[in-house]
Amino acid sequence: MKIHLKDIIDLDYLISIDEDLYSKEEIKDRELKDRKIYSQCRKTAETDRDLLFSWLAFRKKEKKTPLLPGNIFSRILTCMTYLMILSGLIIGITTAYTFLAYHGTTPVNVTGFTVIFIFLPAVLFLSALFWNVYRKLTHNRTSGERFIYKSVSCLAFNVVPEVIKRAGRAVSHRNPENIDYLVSFVRIKIQEYNQLFFWPFSILTSLFAFSFSTGALGGTFLKIVISDMAFGWQSTLITSGKSVHDIVSLMALPWSWVIPGFSAPTLEQIEGSRIILKHGIHALATQDLASWWPFLCAGILFYAVIPRGIIMITGYFLQQQVINNLDFTTPKFRQVIARMKSPVINIDAREIPLNRGKNRVPPKDEKIKSPLVQKRKTMSGKTLLLFSDNVYSREQVEKIIKGVEHNLLLDVQEVMDISLEWENDEAKVARAGEFLTDQVIIVHEVWQPPIRELLLYLSQLKSAVHEKTPLYILLTGDAGEDALGVEKKDINFKVWKDAVLRLEDKTISTIRFWQS
Repeated sequence: MKIHLKDIIDLDYLISIDEDLYSKEEIKDRELKDRKIYSQCRKTAETDRDLLFSWLAFRKKEKKTPLLPGNIFSRILTCMTYLMILSGLIIGITTAYTFLAYHGTTPVNVTGFTVIFIFLPAVLFLSALFWNVYRKLTHNRTSGERFIYKSVSCLAFNVVPEVIKRAGRAVSHRNPENIDYLVSFVRIKIQEYNQLFFWPFSILTSLFAFSFSTGALGGTFLKIVISDMAFGWQSTLITSGKSVHDIVSLMALPWSWVIPGFSAPTLEQIEGSRIILKHGIHALATQDLASWWPFLCAGILFYAVIPRGIIMITGYFLQQQVINNLDFTTPKFRQVIARMKSPVINIDAREIPLNRGKNRVPPKDEKIKSPLVQKRKTMSGKTLLLFSDNVYSREQVEKIIKGVEHNLLLDVQEVMDISLEWENDEAKVARAGEFLTDQVIIVHEVWQPPIRELLLYLSQLKSAVHEKTPLYILLTGDAGEDALGVEKKDINFKVWKDAVLRLEDKTISTIRFWQS
């Protein structure tokens, strides 16, 4: 099953819609709908990824609007592609045509033309090639890559969203909320999907450069066909025609085997096209002044057009590789899979140990009884729930367990109180993690801001478990209030999500508590 970027945007969008559900009726309808989808596609979907995109296909069919955010993004990206091609061609043709202005007294300076239309594109190509090879060998993001990410991101996540907002509303004026989501997705999800967005906009910049060089080549050839052109060279530093011939012959190596004998000016032609100011051009032969154009056109083709085309094609395959390698085992995707596979069954109430000491087995009398007598079958694996007993009461913890098991479908096997100071919690968490490493949930009040020390604690907590073990940050309302639910539009929830995204760890997920 081939996946495109627009499919990932739509998948994220539809999952976010499900996260907004609060009422019991809506949640029940969602669960029945997911089970129905699973019953229809379980025989054809071989992997969990196939299940996710089968789920997406069914959900797309039920949407009343045909323009989901992914389709809007795809259309706008297509418009930007045409814009890059058209603007690149026009600017390239115009620049070359203007540079080649010749009035019969001053020949076109070959050196300046070569620097602008051949040497500079070649340097940019080699820089991009070296950067990609170095990154592949070291597996590290270089400072140059970070600079490119920031530069492209500045365009893609600040300028482009405003364009999307203005241009996109004309495309989908009946569903402006989809445009708003797309803008929010592009801006906020850079940490989570950075490479997914990097390559499309990187390809766009290469497409502009490709179109510019193609336009320059076309403009140069057109000028040569319809005009009597004269090319010459002059230099204060290089005084020997042989030195210029050596440089030109070296540059012509890539195409010399294609058009032998016509790949570059001969030594005699180079000597005959040298401009000496005090002598003027009256003594220079026309055939020598015209001998440069095959070299210049071939130089643009082999040093600018073809390399930039290679970058575009390579970028397309790398983009598809990134999409194919996207991790679909992160918490938000696991929730969808769990809902699809989890029917409602009857089970007995069970007891969950509450660890209240450091490095000790909890006594038998310290139990929290799960209030669930009838609950949905939970996700495979075991879950460790962490909370501060200085903040949450026993009754609130029971309520949280009920919400986790019913709505998140996670099997809470043990709960443990923590101090949120790593020196005190490290040994305790490590001991529990030896047996419970499938999922970890840490409960925290949403109104308390994610300060640097708290984010460091979360990073240390994540490093103490397996690198692929999901860590859920479950945010609740004020523990002093009866209602612990958090609305998705809560500004504090948004602050938390932004802060956790900056940790750049896809296995850490910020979720809000709600009760069904």
